Amino acid sequence: MTTPQKYALIDNLDGFMSMLENEIQYVAEQNLVAVLVVSLQRSDRLQALLNSQYANIVQQHICEALYPSLRAKDRFVFATEDECWFILPNLSSEALAVLAGHRLLNVLSVPLKIESHTIFFHPSIGIACAPLHALSATEVLRIADQAMKNAQSNNLRFEFAMVKRDQRNRPDDLPRAVKQVLDDNALEMHYQPKVDLRSKSIKSVEALVRWPAEHAQSVATNILIDTAEQYGLIEQLTMQVFNKVLQEAANWERQGLHVVVWVNLSARLLALEQLPKVLERMLKVWNMPASSIGLEVTESAFIHDIEHTTALLFELKDLGFRLSIDDFGTGYSSLAYLRRFPIDELKIDRVFVQGMISSKQDKQIVQSIIGLAHNFGLSVVAEGVEQESGLNALRLMGCDEIQGFYFAQPMLGSELIDWCEEFNRHSMERL
Repeated sequence: MTTPQKYALIDNLDGFMSMLENEIQYVAEQNLVAVLVVSLQRSDRLQALLNSQYANIVQQHICEALYPSLRAKDRFVFATEDECWFILPNLSSEALAVLAGHRLLNVLSVPLKIESHTIFFHPSIGIACAPLHALSATEVLRIADQAMKNAQSNNLRFEFAMVKRDQRNRPDDLPRAVKQVLDDNALEMHYQPKVDLRSKSIKSVEALVRWPAEHAQSVATNILIDTAEQYGLIEQLTMQVFNKVLQEAANWERQGLHVVVWVNLSARLLALEQLPKVLERMLKVWNMPASSIGLEVTESAFIHDIEHTTALLFELKDLGFRLSIDDFGTGYSSLAYLRRFPIDELKIDRVFVQGMISSKQDKQIVQSIIGLAHNFGLSVVAEGVEQESGLNALRLMGCDEIQGFYFAQPMLGSELIDWCEEFNRHSMERL
């Protein structure tokens, strides 16, 4: 990963706001720009206010401590001697902003020693994302600031007050609608094939949950997941997803299609101690081996209770599930994950896959992840492949599997067998 240089620090607030407006204006359709408002609550705040020379020296040391936790594209400014604002562009999910925030909190949890002075921090962080929460720099900063104040008022030292989405864009009865869809077992599963570049065949697919197409309302998947999380329905949703996936996978097996189906696990699910036993029971119901299922976990899911997560992942691995780290390469990734967790696969974030044709830096990141994965004996999947030029570049880099619209959009399970048969007939022409 590229280490951010000192230009990560913006000199003034006008420059920060101008850069934030520019990032929001040009943010890609599937990406986010995150703003983090960090109240340091320094033990030496008064001393910094009274002695400008001392304040400048401390600020320099704080910057040096923060740089390793940032990507090359991230920027920050000292709004006051006791508050920093961060811009994190090109994120594929809110979870990555949370992950970055935890990295910053880890840095600030260590006292800063400067000559005879020891400085302690009691940080609070507020997070907001554009265009998710607001469409202007001023508004997204205001929301992040309010989230930070909420954290402070609730005495949350190492937690986040995550602002909620604008409820005006949601139906008033959305929680009830989600509960009804779950009770009716009406969620739909779509599957996106992953192409193995060596065998030129389909060895796995990713399962993606969708709101039922025939429903009177139309609810985006991210809002569906957020609502399930917020109203305590995520376990019911995930169990329904697994039940549908196993039912369809069993049907494919009977028809001669043998693929590993990858399913996403949320942080909330990883906190469920009974998860391995629940999944084991479901496998027995459908007479399917655990090796037929892969579990994708985002990096942010690791950080809430790392000891519990480690034990749970090993238990899932012992049952025979394959494990993958999703959205790897965001710049907040830690090599410790590869050494500590029983991972089988890394999945490169689409931001870098789609940017590598025009960005030398993104191409270097993708190449580094592929080499890193192979050095650890892991397979690597590139998601978001939409162009032949990207496919060819990834093939030359030695990427193992490709996923993206270049080959197929997500499809219903009933369509997958025919699609795979057609693909196999013409794979030599396309690959």
